[in-house]
Amino acid sequence: MTHFPMNRRRFTSALGAAVAATAIPGISLAQKPLQIIVGYPPGGSTDTFARLLSSPLQGVLGRTVVVRNQPGAGGQIAAMALLRDGADGSAVLAINQPDLNLVIARGNAALSADDFRVIMADLHEPRVFLVRNDSNISNFVKFVEQARANPGKLSISVAGGTAQEVMARWLIDKLKIDVLVVNYKGGSEAITALMAGDVTANLGDDFARSTMRSKTTALFIGSNKKSPRWPEAETLEIQLKSLGVAMPSPEFLGRNGVYVVSAAFARNNSKGYQQLQQAILKARTGQVFSDYIKANNIADLSLGVPGEQYDRVFAAEMQEIARVMK
Repeated sequence: MTHFPMNRRRFTSALGAAVAATAIPGISLAQKPLQIIVGYPPGGSTDTFARLLSSPLQGVLGRTVVVRNQPGAGGQIAAMALLRDGADGSAVLAINQPDLNLVIARGNAALSADDFRVIMADLHEPRVFLVRNDSNISNFVKFVEQARANPGKLSISVAGGTAQEVMARWLIDKLKIDVLVVNYKGGSEAITALMAGDVTANLGDDFARSTMRSKTTALFIGSNKKSPRWPEAETLEIQLKSLGVAMPSPEFLGRNGVYVVSAAFARNNSKGYQQLQQAILKARTGQVFSDYIKANNIADLSLGVPGEQYDRVFAAEMQEIARVMK
């Protein structure tokens, strides 16, 4: 997970101001507390954004909002908690995609994509593919050419068991190249392996890797547009087209922060779903978020849009994840 730092005084002040937000007239949701179940430990970006959201959302709803962390099993425990506690709309899951799809695809629990509805897409962080500055590889097409000329000699470090690994294996499969994918326990170990010269490249997250800006060169950015943090990198979609490969979406397997509700709630109480979605979107557009986004220079990563806008993207990812993981 990415960590976005914030000045503690600004954060506290913003939250205090947000409590005074005006409630949407006509909200008729149940008055019991709304839980935001975070699928990761405290301190990461998903947890930070959930807590940023909770106070203005409480003001909009006129209803207590409680954030609780329920990490474990890649998000499976939190997903199960949502279905158990939130079928009536009294709980929302804060998680990343494609992590939720990975939980479903692994089949470790009786979960289906039809059990969930993304109510808001909050933040998008595309994948970035890095080499050291002393590398002789200047773009991803050249990386593929070297891989074909030297089977089994190139390697990519990833955080094992995550969408990073899935994407690396998807690329290798689609491009029919012999490249070693090396799994590490987390992103920090994976980037350290690159800097130590243990691997040829690292597949990570755009903003999270920006601390390595002075030491690395990006070969692609997994987005529909170039990144201000990695201006040298062309988009992956454009480079893959020149290699005869099409992506399911321009931002395939990028990290998307999402808020999810039980599909049963959306199906059985469409009015309640629409009211909750309206409230979340309203809370997301307030001063708390605008100050945070400005302070961290992440306007290009901020979404804050209805989840329905990403339904096709997540469905296409789910199909490819299931295929790759067979």
